[in-house]
Amino acid sequence: MEETILVCEDSLEGVLTAVYCAYEWKLNPVETRIQTGEADLCLFTTYREVKTDPGRSAKVAGTVRRRFGADAWEAICYALASEDEAKGQAVYRAIAAGLSGKVRGRLMDALADDDIRKVFELSRHVHNEVHRMKMFLRFREVEGNVLFARIEPDANVTEFIMPHFADRFPLENFVIADTRRGVAGIHASGQEWFLVRMEGRVWEQFESLSAHYTQEERELAELFKRFCHTIGIRERSNRKLQQQFLPLKYRGFMTEFENGRQASE
Repeated sequence: MEETILVCEDSLEGVLTAVYCAYEWKLNPVETRIQTGEADLCLFTTYREVKTDPGRSAKVAGTVRRRFGADAWEAICYALASEDEAKGQAVYRAIAAGLSGKVRGRLMDALADDDIRKVFELSRHVHNEVHRMKMFLRFREVEGNVLFARIEPDANVTEFIMPHFADRFPLENFVIADTRRGVAGIHASGQEWFLVRMEGRVWEQFESLSAHYTQEERELAELFKRFCHTIGIRERSNRKLQQQFLPLKYRGFMTEFENGRQASE
């Protein structure tokens, strides 16, 4: 049995376009696989490249919302923000299972289906990452009255955390830069936020921001680090327990952990 692999862009629109094409070309879900990014060449396999089409992806999105509800649509969006290589395939077959009529009740409740369970697990992982980013993200004030934060999350969560901070700081100019993926969320005071790709000259401009903290910001950062250091009780220090609540991977851009200083010391 020859397999057909649809190679698409690693994005929500890219995967949904591939799902649309799979139905448009009348491909069998059992013999079809959606792969994001570059294709891993295999024998006895047909590869078809899919170009992202906003119109086609919007039609799939509309069908998912109409047939399966807002909860299923949200789960799919979050699942596709993960870095798991199987996310596109899982989403495609989960949608196919729902459209086939074999799923009774809510789509995301049918966890006996391997692909639906995979989408559920990926979505939960990304949800957890979004929650942690909301807690652990630290803004620093740079010249020009702009709040700047750097993050390197496990999933592409910038678009999910931007509404939270835009709601909290509607009158602030701020930037959240995912330096791992070259994506930044930008919010101007009193305006809607948007995403940009940090490439070339734009990347250089974002990199230079971290070298232009205001003097007041430097002073406040030092006071905050001293505060965190002072409130810690050395005799009751429990690094293992601390790491359960605040894993090491999130501390790289946190003010209180700069220069190797531990908040619990």
